[in-house]
Amino acid sequence: MVWFTVDDGFSEHPKTLAMPRASRLAAIGLWTMSGTWASRQLTDGRLSTALVIEKGGRRAQIQVLVASGLWHDSDSACSHGPQHCPGVPDRDGLVFHDWFDWQRSRERILTDRRRKADAGRAGGTASGQTRRSRSSKSGSTSEAPASPVVEPPVPHPVRHPYPNPKLLTLVCRRLFGDARESTHADLLPLWQAAVGAGDLETELRNFLLHNADTHLHHPAAALLGWLSTAAQRAATPGLRPVLGCADCTSGWLPDHPDTGMPVPCPTCKPHRYGRQHATGTAP
Repeated sequence: MVWFTVDDGFSEHPKTLAMPRASRLAAIGLWTMSGTWASRQLTDGRLSTALVIEKGGRRAQIQVLVASGLWHDSDSACSHGPQHCPGVPDRDGLVFHDWFDWQRSRERILTDRRRKADAGRAGGTASGQTRRSRSSKSGSTSEAPASPVVEPPVPHPVRHPYPNPKLLTLVCRRLFGDARESTHADLLPLWQAAVGAGDLETELRNFLLHNADTHLHHPAAALLGWLSTAAQRAATPGLRPVLGCADCTSGWLPDHPDTGMPVPCPTCKPHRYGRQHATGTAP
């Protein structure tokens, strides 16, 4: 996923305030919509006038953005180097001024994607070697039957290497009574090792939901036990439920706006798989 970054002081920036008040809001809306498109398409901040107009923009709004210095057209002049700004566009083109000061470049995004893909393949190779080594040591020559493949109803998002920071804060508060942000780097490897091939972020959410009103004598040990059980489930061959519907992302709705607690999808019910191994599709 690629983000279009907007500074929290953008509304008070001199370039923003220099726009005519009557057209300021519409011009900023066009600027934002065009920025999200350029980020998603990896254009390095380059647009075409025809595209902007197709998205609902007007030439008067384009001129306001060019005059304020937020965009360049073919008649603009820019002294900033290519490490900051994509430069002045060709005729009928538009460019976000100083795109690279605020957004990741196409090259960097593609490099990060390749790095994550290589890391995933390396992890899969290492996991396979470990399983084969254990099998040979036990003297077993038969391989476990392959699990049936279940296609997800909707594409799953790219997993991030670390869980959501807000989720980590909630878990640490549940375990220690405070956020313990300084210990995240120490706790994450321990939790990831305990959960094995299971999904750490999903299991942390399940743990919070199941124990929200439970008094735990040793919360940290309880979490490790929970993750170990999840690791056993993940290592067990067999059909597993596929979470995700048109209303959620991998079985989860947006976190509660007031408490920050995870909200399971009422259709997919991912929290039901915290303590039992489910087969088939999610109910």
